[in-house]
Amino acid sequence: MVFEAGRIFELVGWPAVLLTAWLAGELAHRGLGVPRVCAYSLAGIVSSALNTVQADAETTAALSFLANFALGLFLFELGHRINLRWLVNNPWLLVSGIAESLLTFFVVRGIALAMGQPDDIAMVLGALSVATSPAALVRVVNDLRCSGQVTERALHLCAINCLISVLLMKGAIGYWQLLESGSLVNALWNSAAILAVSVGCGILIGIPLPWLLRRLRADERGVTTVFALAVMLVTLLTQGVNVSPLLAALTLGILIRRRKLLLTPAQRNFGVLGDLLTVFLFVFVAGMATWPTTATALALAVLMSAGRIAAKVAATAAFAHVSGTSTRKGSLTGFALAPLSTFALLLLEYSRSAGFGLAEGALSAIAGMVIVMEFVGPLFAQWALMLAGEAQHEERA
Repeated sequence: MVFEAGRIFELVGWPAVLLTAWLAGELAHRGLGVPRVCAYSLAGIVSSALNTVQADAETTAALSFLANFALGLFLFELGHRINLRWLVNNPWLLVSGIAESLLTFFVVRGIALAMGQPDDIAMVLGALSVATSPAALVRVVNDLRCSGQVTERALHLCAINCLISVLLMKGAIGYWQLLESGSLVNALWNSAAILAVSVGCGILIGIPLPWLLRRLRADERGVTTVFALAVMLVTLLTQGVNVSPLLAALTLGILIRRRKLLLTPAQRNFGVLGDLLTVFLFVFVAGMATWPTTATALALAVLMSAGRIAAKVAATAAFAHVSGTSTRKGSLTGFALAPLSTFALLLLEYSRSAGFGLAEGALSAIAGMVIVMEFVGPLFAQWALMLAGEAQHEERA
């Protein structure tokens, strides 16, 4: 049977791109000391620019599910590392996370407005910019085997960023629905219901897991498999009822931590499955962005990126002493929060599939910022953690 060249290329497109991305990541990390995820993202951007991977609507939906599942694994691990007792005992850390998130929102929104973006688009850009990419930060932390005060603060503030970004995004959607329908009750109900159901799905899946694992007396490998399947289940469930799988996965991780089922270092990244999905996630999400085509779009991307990082560093440094650390470590924590993209773009993609009319305009406006932060963000995070003295030499196989 003779295949057309285009059909063959379509069949091998994704595996070829993923293999290329993995090789580039290893070369970049081992040869240049660059975070692997930067190379994965570059492969995705180049692949998108060359249009090497094509997919119909059904395939795109399947790939979107895989991307949400992959990010769900990172959000689960992030939630699992959140110590709620620490936030209760040190409320200033929580306050600093909220202040940093709101400052980032208003700074990026202000820059977008100054550069001629409409108010509703500027609101969406500000909300998305609040989020720190859990995939990039967790991957950098795990690759460098980081541990210490800056690492833990960055992870906790990343979770706060993601939660507030979702809340602000739901607020933007509610505001848009208010303008469209004129009903304040419907706008508030839709946003609140989506948040409540998302959290409820995470709780629903998380409650029986500890009992199940203790009854089965699962070993480390079995526990990791069950956690991965639980994240897959919560992703399917939330997408089925059209709520946020990202918030549900974060809730699931926090709940499992509260039930005292702890991931060991060997379980982090979810083994080979996690490595493969990491490559796919960054290639897929980077492919959603497009290079800025005008000088104005490029200037907007650079200014929003700089304003975002400046806001995070300024806020974490300002609250450093009252939250129990030095100004230097507070500033380094802010730099560690630089990674963007994966969470923001998948949140925007989910909002678009849910019928959010501003998603297309916001996606084109934030694309340049995403491309800038794909490379600058992980580098800043790695640099901050190494300057803090919390990075160890990576284990070799």
